[in-house]
Order: sequence, then structure tokens, then C-alpha cells
Amino acid sequence: MADTLSSGARYLLRFDDICPTMNWATWDEIEAMLVAAAVQPILAVIPDNRDPKLMGFAPSPAFWDRARAWQARGWAIALHGYQHLYVNSEPGLLRLNRQSEFAGLAYEAQLEKLRKGLAIFQREGIQAQAWVAPAHSFDWNTVAALKSLGILTISDGMALRPYRDPGGSCWVPQQFANMRPMPGGVWTFCYHPEVMTSADLELFRRRLAQLGPRMITLEQAVAQGDRPISVGDKLVGLLRQSVSGVRRLVG
Repeated sequence: MADTLSSGARYLLRFDDICPTMNWATWDEIEAMLVAAAVQPILAVIPDNRDPKLMGFAPSPAFWDRARAWQARGWAIALHGYQHLYVNSEPGLLRLNRQSEFAGLAYEAQLEKLRKGLAIFQREGIQAQAWVAPAHSFDWNTVAALKSLGILTISDGMALRPYRDPGGSCWVPQQFANMRPMPGGVWTFCYHPEVMTSADLELFRRRLAQLGPRMITLEQAVAQGDRPISVGDKLVGLLRQSVSGVRRLVG
């Protein structure tokens, strides 16, 4: 990871819905692969999970101990909402889904949720290095509230590489759900361990062996984000929104 980042594609791995009731059998396999490959992912941790869809497994009493161990290993912990409960059908800035825990709410209401989530992190000795919105849905009120609380990195958006918005927040784009080689740029692949099958794990293993040497950390990605969003970035975003719109119509 220490070599130059100036040529060729670079990759990050992100894992969403990390919580006490996650699929631990699957996660243990993934974690072992990450450690063996010396890859430092982004872990999107739900501070106070109340989503019934994410309660399919027995809660781990050692969850926060494990979270502190991940952090000590240098893995990036992201604040993944507050309770992962959708309160409306707002698509937010990215317009990828029609459900949200944050988008459409007043600034003060969002700030209160974020404060509660961060208070849990603080109680457990966890430092949030980035923001990951449930369902990719958040708005400028969310971004402003996060900034007021000291979170200036957003793991989301569609672009060719990291960039900064006019308010100074760094967006590290998250473009695909599964690893794949790309010709250039910085790409985040996002996985949901609770729905991964044995076949998914085997493909993950192969792709990690292929792309692992070009994986970077969140910190390295943010270091590349000292630039405004470009026209090319915006075209990537429009294409992704179009694809999502077609999928919603078909579905």
C-alpha cells in the first residue's frame, strides 16, 4: 500500500450493516481473508440497530470489543446512520433509493440522531472516521450536521475519484457492489455480509486475491480528494442514477 497512487486503478472495500446481530459465521470468514490480505476496509457500524431485517442472528455480546479491535488494527469505522430505521421515502441527494433515515428531515432532527449515534460510539471508545448513510439517502442538512460534529468524510457518491464539496467535506465515492478490475480511478466496492452466500464468498476470495495488491485505505483515499467535483464525475453520477431508475421501474 505504500507505493505511489498516481497510476492505475485503486480500490477500497466497505462492509455495511455491521451490528451485534449480523451474520457472524459469514463475517468471520471475510475477516480472516482481509487479515491475510493485509487489507484495511471501511466498516459501516450501526450505533443502535433497531432494523428488524438486520436481526436474523443471535447478538454477539463481544460486539464492541471486536469493534475496538478492528479500530486498533487500523480499519476505518464509519457511522452508519443511527438506528437504521427508515422514516420516509425520500431519495436524498443521490436518488438511488426511495427510503431514508435522514433525508427530508429538519437539520435539528438530523443533528440529534447523529449526536445520539456518536454518543454510543464515544461510550464504546469508537472514533467515527466517515459517514455511510443507510440506503445511500441523505441530504445537505445531513452533510452540514456531520460537519458540525467533526465528520468531514463521506463514503458515498458517484465519481471517478475522491473530491471535496464547497463546504469542505471529502466524498470518497462508492460505485459498485462487487469487486471488479477497472482501468483507472478510485473505486469502493460495498458488501453486505448478511446476504452473502457461499458462492459469493468464493468469488470474493478470488477477487480479493486479484485486486488486493491495489487496495488502499480510507486515509489514502481522502488524501487524493483535494479537488472539486469534475464534469466527468457528474456524468458518472447521472449514469448511475439512470440505471437505478430503470431498476426501480422494472422492479
